[in-house]
Amino acid sequence: MSTATAPKSYYNFDKIHSYNATFNFLVGSRGLGKTYGAKKHVLRKAIRNGEQFVFVRRYKEELQTSSKTFFADIEHEFPDHDFRTNGWLAEMAPAETRDEKKRAWSTIGYFVPLSRGQSMKGVSFPKVKTIIFDEFIIEKGTTHYLSNEADAFQNFYVTVDRFMDKTKVFFLANSVSIMNPYFLAYNIKPDEVGELFTFGADNFGLCHFVDAKDFNNEVYQTKFGKFIQGTEYADYAVGSEFKDNGNNLIRQKSADAKYNYTIETKQGTFSVWASWANQEFFVQERRPKEESIFTMLPDRMADNKTFITYNDRMVQVLRTAWRNGSTYFDSSKSRNAFTEIFKR
Repeated sequence: MSTATAPKSYYNFDKIHSYNATFNFLVGSRGLGKTYGAKKHVLRKAIRNGEQFVFVRRYKEELQTSSKTFFADIEHEFPDHDFRTNGWLAEMAPAETRDEKKRAWSTIGYFVPLSRGQSMKGVSFPKVKTIIFDEFIIEKGTTHYLSNEADAFQNFYVTVDRFMDKTKVFFLANSVSIMNPYFLAYNIKPDEVGELFTFGADNFGLCHFVDAKDFNNEVYQTKFGKFIQGTEYADYAVGSEFKDNGNNLIRQKSADAKYNYTIETKQGTFSVWASWANQEFFVQERRPKEESIFTMLPDRMADNKTFITYNDRMVQVLRTAWRNGSTYFDSSKSRNAFTEIFKR
């Protein structure tokens, strides 16, 4: 009979609370307690101060599933109160009123799909002080990001906060992919910034890539932990290693490489350099002072930019070089961005 027990070293929110950032990105091992800790935080606030929260998922369908069981794992922490999901509302009532025929339930939160955030512009959330965006990084193959998603979330944030600086956001996710709209929008590079860092004016944003060694060791004492240990799945599910953050095709440009052009894509803007002697290309985020810019985005066309498509000759040449393994990148972010173009 196994003597393994469930991991006890769950994530402690005290550290990121101490930074008092507005946008808080928390990324770490699956099962670390990220969502649990965030729920515990907002329920404490609701009981103590009457504050409300918004729980966000990307689409209505996934939110309908998660909202139904929102309180199932956390309600035991608050025995003096009862909680329920009522449609798109999170509600609470004192436990002492259980025997009353008509209980007074108070609204403490809202369940909102980000895909419908635009339709809520006229809605007021004066008591909302916290937004929880669960699984902001998508697991591969399960669904897709919204168009211009980082902007869509910021628009929703403004709807809730109304420029009052009253609302904090907790973005929660497993270490799945560095190629997500938020890391791209805020230039977050996990392989360059360390475990915890702040960004933006007045430290508006904070990102914590949790190195949970104690938790990981406890996971590897479970039957399933032992089963997956040493596998690629364990690297990102337990070890918090991003699947798309390896060193394949990562190389700084050679000394003889000459600047060719700059290309603007949905994933970012990059300079392209060529070593014709070795038939090699180098794609970098660093850009020269004087450049020739081509854009793949019709809405970004300007006097200093030339529009190109996926079928233009320069893109075809770059794609061929990539397929032949002779296109190199200064970072995994650059490589992953161009991989999305080449896969088309």
